[in-house]
Amino acid sequence: MKYSLLAVALLSICVGQQAAAQTPKQQALGQEIMREGLALYESERASWVASDLLLARKPDMSTLGGYFSYADGDSLRTVFVGRNTTPGPLTVAYSFSFPRLAIEPATARQQGPRKASAREQKLYAMREAVEEELESGRVAHAPYQFPENTRPNIILLDQGPSTRAYVLVGPQEGGVLPIGNDFLLRFTAAGTLQKVERLHNSYLAMRLPEGSQTIRAGMHSHLPAHPYITPTDICSLLLYKDSFPAPQHIVMGREYVSVFDLEKQQLTFLTQKEFDKMYRSGK
Repeated sequence: MKYSLLAVALLSICVGQQAAAQTPKQQALGQEIMREGLALYESERASWVASDLLLARKPDMSTLGGYFSYADGDSLRTVFVGRNTTPGPLTVAYSFSFPRLAIEPATARQQGPRKASAREQKLYAMREAVEEELESGRVAHAPYQFPENTRPNIILLDQGPSTRAYVLVGPQEGGVLPIGNDFLLRFTAAGTLQKVERLHNSYLAMRLPEGSQTIRAGMHSHLPAHPYITPTDICSLLLYKDSFPAPQHIVMGREYVSVFDLEKQQLTFLTQKEFDKMYRSGK
C-alpha cells in the first residue's frame, strides 16, 4: 500500500483527536519510546555541539582516544578522553556540559583536564566493547556493514532498566535524513556485551524532492519484528529535522501506524483501519 507524502495534510487534526482514545497500554508504550528516543537525541545532540566547540579550539587530535556523552541530572555531559600511551588511569582531556533543555554552544560549560570518574570509566569500556563488536561481529554472529558515505555513531545509555548502546548511521553528506541500519546492544550489569538486536533491516537515505513542494510528512515502513516507530527513528528525525523539515513522520507497520509530530514531540498509534479512514477523508 502506498500513500502520497502530500495527502496527509489533515492528519494532524485527526491524530490530535485520536490520541485521547488510545488504550493505557498504548499510552505507556508511546511514553517509553519517546523517553528513549529523546534520551538518544539529547546525547547525540550534545556530542555534535561539543565536537564543534572542541574543533574550534584546534586541539591535537592525536592525543585523544574517543568521546561519549551521558546524562548527569538536568545536564548532558560530553567528555573527550585522553589517549593512554602507557598503562594508567583514564583521563578526561576535555569536558563540556549543557542544560538538558538547551543544548547549544552558548550554554556550554567547559572543564579542564581531570581523572575520569568511575561512571565515565565504565561508559568508556562500553564504548570500546561496542567498537570491538562492530569490527568482529562476535555477538551478532554476522559482520556489520554500513552504506557508502556513512559511518556508525555510538550512543551509550546507562539510565533506566538496563545498560545499553545504540549504533546509528551518520551520513557524511548534507541534506539527508538517515533511517535504518541501526542496532541495539545490551550489556549485563557487570558490563559484558550480551545481546545485539537489529532494529531495521535496511537503510533509507531520505531526501527532499526537487522543486518547491511543501512536505507535510515523511514516511517509511517496518517489518513485523518492530511494528512501531523505534527510539532511533525519533532520535534521527529530531537530529536531522533541518535536512528534512517535515512536521510529521509516519511509520507503517502491518497492523499499526505510528504518527510522530516533531513540533509537538507527540507520538500516536493508529490501527491500519483508522489510518486508512483518515487518509481517505483527507483526499
